Amino acid sequence: MKDTIRALFWPQSIALIGASPDPQIIRGRMVEAILEHPFPGPIYVVSRTHSKIRGLTCYPSVEALPQAVDLAIITIPAIHVGVALESCAVRGIRAAIVISSGFAEEKSEVGKTRQQAISDIVARHRIAVLGPNAEGFLNGQMPLAATFSPTVVHFEGELQPAASRGAGIAVISQSGGVGFSFFNRGRPKGLVFSFVVTTGNEAGLDALDVLEHLLEEDNTQVILMFVEGFNQPQRLREIATKAAQRRKPLIVAKVGRFEAASAAAASHTASLAGSYQAYQAIFQRYGIISGSDSDHMTDVAAGFAYFSGCLPLGYRVGILTPSGGAGAWLADQCEAQGLSVPELDQTTRDQIDIELPAYGTSRNPVDVTAQVIFELGYAPILEIMSASPEIDAILVAGSLAHPTYVERDLEALMRLGQAIKKPVVFCAYTRAHPRAVELLAQAGFPCLENMSNAARAIKAMADYQTFLEAFDPADDQPPAQTQTLPTLDSDIPLYTEHAAKEMLSQLKISCPPGRLVTSAAEAAEAAASFDGPVALKVQSAQIPHKTEVGGVVLNLVGTDQVASGYEVMMNQTSLHAPAAKIDGIRVEPMAPPGTELIVGIHRDADFGLLLSIGSGGVLVEVVNDLVTTPLPVNPRQAHRLINQLHCRSLLGGVRGRAPADIDALVELLVRVSDFALANALMLDTLDLNPVIVHDCGLGVTVSDALIGTRSGDPSSSMTCAPADSNHEFPRRIKDV
Repeated sequence: MKDTIRALFWPQSIALIGASPDPQIIRGRMVEAILEHPFPGPIYVVSRTHSKIRGLTCYPSVEALPQAVDLAIITIPAIHVGVALESCAVRGIRAAIVISSGFAEEKSEVGKTRQQAISDIVARHRIAVLGPNAEGFLNGQMPLAATFSPTVVHFEGELQPAASRGAGIAVISQSGGVGFSFFNRGRPKGLVFSFVVTTGNEAGLDALDVLEHLLEEDNTQVILMFVEGFNQPQRLREIATKAAQRRKPLIVAKVGRFEAASAAAASHTASLAGSYQAYQAIFQRYGIISGSDSDHMTDVAAGFAYFSGCLPLGYRVGILTPSGGAGAWLADQCEAQGLSVPELDQTTRDQIDIELPAYGTSRNPVDVTAQVIFELGYAPILEIMSASPEIDAILVAGSLAHPTYVERDLEALMRLGQAIKKPVVFCAYTRAHPRAVELLAQAGFPCLENMSNAARAIKAMADYQTFLEAFDPADDQPPAQTQTLPTLDSDIPLYTEHAAKEMLSQLKISCPPGRLVTSAAEAAEAAASFDGPVALKVQSAQIPHKTEVGGVVLNLVGTDQVASGYEVMMNQTSLHAPAAKIDGIRVEPMAPPGTELIVGIHRDADFGLLLSIGSGGVLVEVVNDLVTTPLPVNPRQAHRLINQLHCRSLLGGVRGRAPADIDALVELLVRVSDFALANALMLDTLDLNPVIVHDCGLGVTVSDALIGTRSGDPSSSMTCAPADSNHEFPRRIKDV
């Protein structure tokens, strides 16, 4: 398949099937784009109504072509596409782009049938196909502009900037218009686009196929993606691992976060939008940068394109500016993104001060005033700042409305760009003159126009460096089991709290001791066997949310209170859940105090079992403090999850409170992960809420628990309702 995909993206010859001389229609604009940015190989045209188009000889059919070309670009009506594609495959054409629409995106049986016909041809002939309903692709290196996008058809100048030192950026998009918007917004910033690929309905190659291939392209260093969902989302983990191993960052916009967007995604390219939160968990695990909009993504990509070989080793930023106000504003943006702007060391300041007027400052931000830029340019001060041990990257907030000072400074900037070992990003507080952008690109510096994005670019690079230092593909390997783990029973769709805690005890997870009773007298007897107050909790597979039916009573003291509480609870549950089968009531001692958390496992339709941890009780709903990761979870990953919680400072001990037992919490997360993996076919949900984390050295206590299975059918997707205060927790995963 590699050879056919290469024939798609690096064809030596192409055929335009359904071309037109009319540049006002898509079939004509395809011809215009390819001829405006001259493709270096032979071009053949298939048309039944024309003998020549733009000087190119037309052939009446695919069979009449003088040779089997590498790539066919199909723009004929949908009803004829299947026959034409079959003819291409039989003729020996190895790749095709189907621009035509009228397939699965129509949400009709006719459209689905046409789309399936393309998939069948792909499977039968092993031909590489993009589309249907695609906007084509751009190979900026050949060049080959196999698209009707006006951003390319009417682009003035070269598709790639001359002499730019930036590495290649590739774009993969399930939306044609959005895909080429990255090129439209990024090319004026001096960015080099190696590829822009739109995948359309994905009857053949999908976004992950394209991603896997482009990772192998030497001239591609950064990849931007716009996706609504993946056909085989499980592959993302493997391919993202390859990207990390190659140090090629992925910047991905996953739409469908909200219900309206999800519906739009499904109707647009017949691609189902997966769980947004689950995608964010995968992104966090594999160093994928979440994109918010086209400008943000291209600006972050710019940083990586120029400095992938010298990423910042920390989060300390130096700011150089001729404007005190701009420097202060940019410093605020840096702080807002989690960066620091420290005072420079005295040695560095002494060197800068020699060049400054009395009204300048070398503290950081370094305000050199406009006069220094007029006389010296940016390079001398940048060179001094780059040697400072107090900063990891530099942002330059300057007026680049005119290229004069960059032109005059170019030779020094060129030398500096080759020698510097820290990222330097220019950020114009005016509109940047195209010539200034071009010259800075030649010197090796990106030029942005948005202060927030400039700071976010530095932050993303520093985060990625931190990720690479910690990333180990072996973390995805299931742990070697040194003990036999309990196995879920396929005949039990939902384990009540009592049954779940019995199973957790086999995992050596601490739960309060408890007894299941069926009478007031038994309840009183059980309570008498425990020290201190007790809790009563109804146990029924039909009542997963016990508090909603009066099925929980806390802090009962003495046999009379316990017996009375039992009777009241049975009356309440009979009233609110008359059809429920009651297994009994669990009597257990109240757990010691501590910090309440929630720990859970749920099955995502795209990525399988995921582990979540967050603030417990009502806090998880109030502050949305929940972080998630795919399995397996080892101790290092467990620590990382805990450190991302908003409530992490509470666990560390505040206002006289003792630090919590983090080691015990880590051990709990790892054991839950191991248990889930051992029961991966059967487990659907596991909820521990609350988990009470006691003071350091005193462990954790699981106060409530519930386990849902897949009802004996590993192919089913039944989701049992989780425990009381977390009945919707999979929808509230923190964006990480």
